[in-house]
Amino acid sequence: MARQPKETDVPAFALKNEAARQRWELFHRAIAHAKQSNVDAMDDSEVVSNDNQGSGPLLSIVR
Repeated sequence: MARQPKETDVPAFALKNEAARQRWELFHRAIAHAKQSNVDAMDDSEVVSNDNQGSGPLLSIVR
């Protein structure tokens, strides 16, 4: 009987696997960066809001 090649024996499969791994890594890094940016923005807004304690509302709703 002929030996069935494993998926890892095929170079194209290995390249697809590596490309998929790199895409997932990039995706997770982008998500981590977005989360950190949100945390930084919230921290910055808290500092600004603490500085303007008595200045009134920042936004008003007009109907």
